[in-house]
Amino acid sequence: MKEIIFNRKVYKSYQDFYADVYEKLDGKENWDFDYCTVPLGYSPDTLNEFLWYYHNDGIKYIFLNFNKERIKLQKNYDDYEYNLVIEVFEEFVEQYPNNVVEFRMEEK
Repeated sequence: MKEIIFNRKVYKSYQDFYADVYEKLDGKENWDFDYCTVPLGYSPDTLNEFLWYYHNDGIKYIFLNFNKERIKLQKNYDDYEYNLVIEVFEEFVEQYPNNVVEFRMEEK
């Protein structure tokens, strides 16, 4: 199973996350998303549609340093956006169980 790691420590904001998803899934090869003026329109709906193109690939999406419990509290705007992203990924792997989402925290 191919693994793709998203490390929150390297993102300045949720916008960087969308750019990373687009790059790591080779979005440039998917011309259906050329209309977006920013990576995936920074939209959870567009992210959901984008992931569908990879539903048969059997990918393990690893969210490194994403404190899911803290994000769910939505104390700032980035957490609000990341919460939407997490919901998209969790629904995606529920619908396509050949894909996996895993949350890990780096050990100190």
